[in-house]
Amino acid sequence: MKQQPGLSDEELVKRVLKGESEFYEHVIKRFERLVYGFMLRKISDVGIAQDLAQETFLIGFENLNRLKDHARLKSWLMGIAGNLVRDHYKRRKMAGMPEGMDVELTGMDPLQSAEQTERHEVLYKALAKLSERYRAVLIKRYLEGQEYAEIADDLGLSIGAVEVCMHRARKSLQSAMKELMPDIDI
Repeated sequence: MKQQPGLSDEELVKRVLKGESEFYEHVIKRFERLVYGFMLRKISDVGIAQDLAQETFLIGFENLNRLKDHARLKSWLMGIAGNLVRDHYKRRKMAGMPEGMDVELTGMDPLQSAEQTERHEVLYKALAKLSERYRAVLIKRYLEGQEYAEIADDLGLSIGAVEVCMHRARKSLQSAMKELMPDIDI
């Protein structure tokens, strides 16, 4: 895939709608970390978060012609993601499943060592134990790659509040990981 660094969201949408579907790959690359991070924050299950993130982009592609304001691509995709999260919890509730944070580790590279797999599992279980705010700042920073100013803007906090929240979130995560795996070397 050839890079198109200067294309705006509007231009990408126009190109895809003209039949140049390969430009949708740029849309995916631009927003995949954001959508996946959102899913992981809301679902706390790696496999389901990955599946719902992929489904977000599939639905987006299939319905792109419905997007009236092409400049609002990011908001539109996040709306689709939010709807998929709501549907996920509705289906779970209808099936009589609890809405708890039961985390399964799926989608891992089978060649990873058992120790690394166990660490990832502990990490995701520990993340699931954190408050939504702590989980949000950690995922936005480390998964979505956002800077503190972006996190502050997204969450409606000051940069100082994000720094404090990040510090506390790291400490809470470390504590939760130690609780789940006492012999872990963090």
